Amino acid sequence: MTGDARRVARHLAAAGLDALVATSAENVLYLTGVSSVGGQNHPYSSRALAVVTRDRPDAPYFASSRGDVDQFLDATTALSGVVGYGTFHRELPAGLELTERERRFKEIGVDAPVVPDALSALVGVLTEAGLAGARIGVDENAAPLGFLERLAEALPGSSVVPAAAVLHRIRKVKSATEISRITEAAALAENGVRAALAIAAPGVTEQDMVREFETAVVRGGGRPRFTLIKFGRDGVLGQTRPTTAPLRRGDSIWFDAGCTWRGYWSDIARTASFGPPAPRLTAVYAAMLAGEQAALDAAKPGMTGGELFDRTVEAVRDAGVPHYRRHHVGHGIGAEIYEPVLITPGNPDVIEEGTVVNSETPYYEFGLGGVHVEDPFVVTADGNRLLTTLDRDLIVID
Repeated sequence: MTGDARRVARHLAAAGLDALVATSAENVLYLTGVSSVGGQNHPYSSRALAVVTRDRPDAPYFASSRGDVDQFLDATTALSGVVGYGTFHRELPAGLELTERERRFKEIGVDAPVVPDALSALVGVLTEAGLAGARIGVDENAAPLGFLERLAEALPGSSVVPAAAVLHRIRKVKSATEISRITEAAALAENGVRAALAIAAPGVTEQDMVREFETAVVRGGGRPRFTLIKFGRDGVLGQTRPTTAPLRRGDSIWFDAGCTWRGYWSDIARTASFGPPAPRLTAVYAAMLAGEQAALDAAKPGMTGGELFDRTVEAVRDAGVPHYRRHHVGHGIGAEIYEPVLITPGNPDVIEEGTVVNSETPYYEFGLGGVHVEDPFVVTADGNRLLTTLDRDLIVID
């Protein structure tokens, strides 16, 4: 488990649930420590499931296709049980002596009775756990259509209810393991930015910089997930593919990029100038940084996402961009890139101690381009801790 078992138990009790079923790759990771290959690569056809009970939140059950069920060996917590479903073949030559690890897997992935599908596997897990007549919460967001209804039919006497919101509440506060992984993911992204800026020279292209960023992330053991780098006024079109247009002196360079490390996300942004920055770029960036700093200073346990949104936007406007407007200026981050709390207008969701806020103040203007700074920080009762080390000032490349 990458999360906090005690927090899981408290929220199950508060929701009146006897068991909780994770259906998304991110929630399975949280409960078991397993980064499901099937859940990530084939989310509509091959999924992993995790089940925790209120009385044993630290000992989940894991179910997966037989092709992927070897991943139970990656679990970071003791598992109460493992079930593989479907068909997958692994051959065992006569007389071969297996290692202990191979023997452990063979019991589950080869010798265990065949279970036809994920629903049957889940019914078996819940029955084994004595939960056939219990109140069961299921993460409905990643479950196939009709899954909850079919589960209820297969377990008459049980109560099957949607519980994605319960998992969102549980995961809002990060464990020490989660904060460590987010910090490492951010460090890998920062190294990517440094590597990309190191090749800045006349004639270098956006494609060159994207390649440099992603190479640095992979060398560090991370997985690039999105790499947005644009030059000059093209920053206003930041979601478009990187081009072969050459970097020129006087261009701004806009970064919005992220990667994952052991299943956890980073999402950072920086702005640079190749040569002395234009006065307009300097002024706008200073306002964006003032907004991000205001969020870092103001965020505290008990504050709502809406209140932090207002503080951030007001700081940007007071610092020199009075017309600044945004649909959000940050979000929680963890096993997913966007998690509670969302820093959006009027959002009543409350920041808790241990929430990681990914604060950002993007600005896009035709003719100017993209101006952006973004960093994660963890909220504590004694002040907030930035999880990045890369200089947040406007970067000037001489």
